[in-house]
Amino acid sequence: MTDSKKILDIVYSWGYIWFLSLNVIFCLWTLVSNFSHSPNSLNSSIINTLCLLTIIVSLLGFYLRAYIKKKFQPLTLSLLVLALGLLWGGLFYFMIQNYNTPTTSLALLITILLPATISFYISGRILILFCAPIIFSMVFSELTSFEKFNPLQISGTIIIFAVVISARYILLEWYIRTQNSEFAKSMLIKKLTRLAHRDSLTGLLNKGSLNTHFEENIQLLRKPEEKLFMIIMDIDFFKQYNDLYGHIAGDECLVKTAKCLSQSLRKSTDTAFRFGGEEFIVLSRCNNLQEAIMIAERIRQTISEAKIPHKGSQHSSWLSASFGVAQWRAGSSLEKLAEDADKELYKAKQAGRNQVSFTRA
Repeated sequence: MTDSKKILDIVYSWGYIWFLSLNVIFCLWTLVSNFSHSPNSLNSSIINTLCLLTIIVSLLGFYLRAYIKKKFQPLTLSLLVLALGLLWGGLFYFMIQNYNTPTTSLALLITILLPATISFYISGRILILFCAPIIFSMVFSELTSFEKFNPLQISGTIIIFAVVISARYILLEWYIRTQNSEFAKSMLIKKLTRLAHRDSLTGLLNKGSLNTHFEENIQLLRKPEEKLFMIIMDIDFFKQYNDLYGHIAGDECLVKTAKCLSQSLRKSTDTAFRFGGEEFIVLSRCNNLQEAIMIAERIRQTISEAKIPHKGSQHSSWLSASFGVAQWRAGSSLEKLAEDADKELYKAKQAGRNQVSFTRA
């Protein structure tokens, strides 16, 4: 996962809102608590200032999330989180100096690191940017306050930091498992969708998906000159091919024919289907009938050039196919279009096969 994706996942999660909200709430609580304990001391004034700055930075975090949206860059969040970490580091340092006991600070430390861990576990760098200044401040304040120095307090702070980091890896493991599970589900859905809409032998779209693509193609006819055509293709003397070479070879022949068909189409405007047996259909958006005929001729030529042996054919020693082309008329149904194309296919067979039949408008 890229840094930008991680940042967006963090910023647009409820955890980020929760984290910023707790920053504001804890600072407001500290302001009230500090005022009631020592309203006139120098440390108290510094704590009040740091609390106000923390509230401002947190509100800035809300603002950035609401207005810059997907332009939220990794550096922006890094600076925001680092600023909050430094402010809380300063707060904890002066709170220990002011309250003459680290108990309140340690309690607040745990409660502020908890939402940070939950919110930023996706990105270890972001989590460290927030936690490192706080942990450094706690250890430094204990080392510089000799009358309150207690190795147990320092070890407790270090343990808390270790718990935060280990919790991050545990959360990350669950996140990765969830992501992998969702990916596996997504792949399964795609596979099932493919099986539902694709012919298992040739890989082309199946008969069941024809109606959906027919409606989609009608909606895509935006230009006045663009028209929808159906090309029905039938392999010549395919029954004889199966009788002579066997059904396994017949399946291989269908796969090769489908490949020739796909190679001859335009990706953006043509869609191929296996309609059933040896019959294939192409829906094509063209500017005129001649363009549709050219597509059918290209498919016919590609099959001829593939030189697939067919000694059972009464037309040629190589595999060939016949084609019928029909144009869709506004208000007409898929069934009517298929009927018109099938009539042209019958004409092509009656005329000697291995050719394209069509009716001019």
